[in-house]
Amino acid sequence: MPNAAGFKPYFIVPPLSSMIMGALLTIGLTLKHAYIPTPSPVISSSNTVSAGFYNILVILLMALAGLIVVYLLVRYAKFKAFALFKDVMIIFLVYTLVTFYLYEYATYYDIYPLLLVVTFYPLSLGLTAALSYFSLYSNNQVLRSIGIVSYSAMAGSLLATSLPPVTAAMVPIALAIYDVFMVYKGLLGKLADSMKGGVGRSLLRGLVLDLRDTAIGVGDLVVYSLMSSFTISLAGSSMALTLTVLILGVLIGFYATYRLLLPFRGYAPALPLPVLLGFVPVILILHAI
Repeated sequence: MPNAAGFKPYFIVPPLSSMIMGALLTIGLTLKHAYIPTPSPVISSSNTVSAGFYNILVILLMALAGLIVVYLLVRYAKFKAFALFKDVMIIFLVYTLVTFYLYEYATYYDIYPLLLVVTFYPLSLGLTAALSYFSLYSNNQVLRSIGIVSYSAMAGSLLATSLPPVTAAMVPIALAIYDVFMVYKGLLGKLADSMKGGVGRSLLRGLVLDLRDTAIGVGDLVVYSLMSSFTISLAGSSMALTLTVLILGVLIGFYATYRLLLPFRGYAPALPLPVLLGFVPVILILHAI
């Protein structure tokens, strides 16, 4: 989250939108199915703490591998290669997410026309093209925000509903710790230092959401969506209470990050305080119910 001159009210719109959209997507997914088994062969489907630690290790290693590729391409000024790699990966991600949700909703709710080849693929490709253009190539801040928040929320909801519940509960906490280390001692901080300014943020478009004088990472939005989606999927009758606690806690933590952490270096990890103030209380509430 680099280069913030001061907190603006509209800064809360992306995290708030990612949480609300993630919650709505999850409600749609879980009305008939409470849990969607992960298709990944490297993720354990066992709902135990030991499996959770294994899954966390796999997720962190994948995140680290992607970060290393990005850092090396930027470090050695391979900007064209970086831009191509980034755009291709984001477009592929958007297509995968859009196709998944279209198919799942059409199947769950028996929307037969959507499953026809003449409607399914044109709609999937059209939505992919629109969201990819908004997030990667549009200069309109509203359209860019719609694109990036949309695929971030879809990714977070899918993670929350496909990972075993114990793993899904552990992921935000583990990533918050990882975020602190990587921002202050690791590659994220070095990347932020090397990418300061408008040119740097322009190169990272699609990986960060530029909010004029600041930026928020897509990974942060994905975790915010994951937290709200997890809350929705497990809260049951206490859904309203737990979701309210989560949203208020995350937004307070997001604001506190700007006020307390950002002044030190001009960038700060956007997960620790939102997770501490929003997600940890939700875990405690769900455990007590």
